[in-house]
Amino acid sequence: MSTNGEKKSTLLPLECITEMPASTLPRHGGSIALAEKVFGVPTQGWLDLSTGINPDAFSLPGVPKELWQQLPDSTLTDACIDVAAKYFGCKLRDCIVPGPGTQALIQWLPWLRSPNTTGIIGPTYTGHANAWQAAGHEVIEINDLPSWGDFATVIVTNPNNPDGRQFKAEDLESLSERQAHGGGLLVVDESFIDASPTNSVSSIAGKHGLIVLRSFGKFFGLAGLRLGFALADAETAEMLRNALGPWPVSGPALEIGKQAMADLSWQQNMRISLKKRSEKMRELLGLYNFETLGGTPLFLLGSHPEAYSLYRHLARSGVLTRAFEGQPDRLRFGIPKDENDLIRTECALHQFGK
Repeated sequence: MSTNGEKKSTLLPLECITEMPASTLPRHGGSIALAEKVFGVPTQGWLDLSTGINPDAFSLPGVPKELWQQLPDSTLTDACIDVAAKYFGCKLRDCIVPGPGTQALIQWLPWLRSPNTTGIIGPTYTGHANAWQAAGHEVIEINDLPSWGDFATVIVTNPNNPDGRQFKAEDLESLSERQAHGGGLLVVDESFIDASPTNSVSSIAGKHGLIVLRSFGKFFGLAGLRLGFALADAETAEMLRNALGPWPVSGPALEIGKQAMADLSWQQNMRISLKKRSEKMRELLGLYNFETLGGTPLFLLGSHPEAYSLYRHLARSGVLTRAFEGQPDRLRFGIPKDENDLIRTECALHQFGK
């Protein structure tokens, strides 16, 4: 038993995990429980760089006790939507549908349309393809914006996860108009756009042929709150509200979301901070044989010839990154919260190969 108050390490011997197959890699970031099953428990605890969630979260405000005790009423929901409309720059507040996290909205959308062909620009977050396939749609991965009429539904993650690739807002608007002309749909997942919203199409949401998905938890660092938004035309928005049912979002989540999205000073300062920390992380990875392939202010994707081995080494040092099955030269890094986390990452990288 540890006698100095520190958490006792239960790391597995290196030889037990050296040949860890790629199939044991987690399918998403933040899989701490799985990491502990594979690698054990680090003495210092985990430095989780496996997600694109801001580690410097918005400070939780006080929530009135009654919001924990009562079902959320329409007044609270409407107040959150009003602030969200201003935050997104969306002119039509009635097109905004709050949900219990963006993932829940991703799961529901395919069921609102008859099975057809869906083109997804990839490689990207696999949750989209899984959801549309489960609803009976034929899913085809494509590498660029398609021509009109190629697919009934087109899905674009902008900026993309995991490489940060972005499409211009005017190109997405043009595609949405072409999709609408043929009765089709463009879904734009803007989960990672908050830190640099230049190419957002949220301001034109409400038009037929376009659905925009917005995450709350990533930029504000409160993923556990489970709050997300779909921005859609009036008919689709109503269908989605009916699918979600009454009270899909808790009162405390609505209140905290409202306060965070109204805090313009925090948002401005955080965008500056994330950009600086991202640049420092990019410089650090460059010192250790990483080729930066892209990213956002919330994560960086790098190429390394021994990515799987490095992933295992970093995990044994308590630094969890994101590796990808079938891409043995890729690692994605979240952005450290502060200088101490950056130094801890550098120390772990420095020990690789020694």
